[in-house]
Amino acid sequence: MIKKLGYILVILTLVILGGAGWFFSGVIYEGALNPEFNDSGSIGTAEDRVLVSEVNSNSIILNVEEELWGPLLERGIYGIIGQNGDAVVGNIISTEGTTVERELLNINGTIVVGDKIRGTSLVVRDDNNEYKILGTSGWSGQASEGVYTPKSVSNLDYETIYYKSELGEFPAYLTNKGDKGIVIFVHGFRGDYSREVFAKMRAGEIVDMGYRSMIISYRNDKGLPKDPSGIFQYGTTEWKDIDGAINKALEFTDNVVLFGTSGGGGPISSWLKNSVDKRKIKGIIYEAPVINFWESVEVNGAARYPWVPGQSFGYFKIFTEIRYDVDFQKMNFTDAVINSDIPVLLFHGDDDEWVPIEMSDLIASSRDTNFTYIRYENVGHVTSWNADPDNYVYQLSQFLAGLD
Repeated sequence: MIKKLGYILVILTLVILGGAGWFFSGVIYEGALNPEFNDSGSIGTAEDRVLVSEVNSNSIILNVEEELWGPLLERGIYGIIGQNGDAVVGNIISTEGTTVERELLNINGTIVVGDKIRGTSLVVRDDNNEYKILGTSGWSGQASEGVYTPKSVSNLDYETIYYKSELGEFPAYLTNKGDKGIVIFVHGFRGDYSREVFAKMRAGEIVDMGYRSMIISYRNDKGLPKDPSGIFQYGTTEWKDIDGAINKALEFTDNVVLFGTSGGGGPISSWLKNSVDKRKIKGIIYEAPVINFWESVEVNGAARYPWVPGQSFGYFKIFTEIRYDVDFQKMNFTDAVINSDIPVLLFHGDDDEWVPIEMSDLIASSRDTNFTYIRYENVGHVTSWNADPDNYVYQLSQFLAGLD
């Protein structure tokens, strides 16, 4: 009887392990590897629940009931958007439990007690040094429905150009003003050059430093050629597209800089590993870069499914590799970044719930040549500008000036 019970327990354990492996490998595939997937609500993404508790002349109190992916508990300048108005908030004055009081920098329309609001990092400073929020009724930032351009976001003239890679031609925006060089912006996970507002916001700043912006697309972008593998490769193959974009930029200048945000860090870092002529570029700027993809999977998994034991992810990794014929080790470019002597400027916040700051910390601790690391406390994913706009712009200008 005991022996029979043991067999039953073994079979039950195998069934549970197999079911868990099948489920979570499917989540990893759909959420992180499948270019066609767009149902993020089915893979554990939290819905923000933030309510206005009090509005004063110089501050606002928010009850952050649930804001797993949002910035309103973090350091910096952010927008809040309600049903009938929007506002820009600044420094945190105080926190108590789920309640946070922040500086109120400006308000448009009406924000009242009880309003449900959402936070956004898409804030810019205009020529009058006033903050405004992209995506609001007062300023949508769109050139047309769902399309953003350097002109619509940062009032920069531009042209649409095309560069060649092994899969065909890819479009890019190229701003017209700037005689010192070109910064190529490489967007992150599920990005789209026509919606890549981060790059278009930064383009408005680096133009004053003498640089044009080339905001590129690459394989697996919506409506463009897919990788032959059928999945996101996080740099393993995308680096070839980056090389094609660099070659195109070299037609206009001999001073090319790469700027990768989030998932854009992989293609750039893979280019460092695979390019036969690294002299093509003068420097690299990273913002919260994915340099070892699997580490990001573990951080995201822990945030979305906090009840899953951390040690389980090693099993899910193996299960996913076997089921979908993928090799996550090939998506790790840490050594390439550490061993490179190309100048690097890296921004990262320690409250990043998408890309673990430990990746950036490791590189910073292992490399001391031509490497500048700007590490922010209580700052989230790709919000280093929001944390300290003046310092962010200063660091960019110092880095780019040092490449001349």
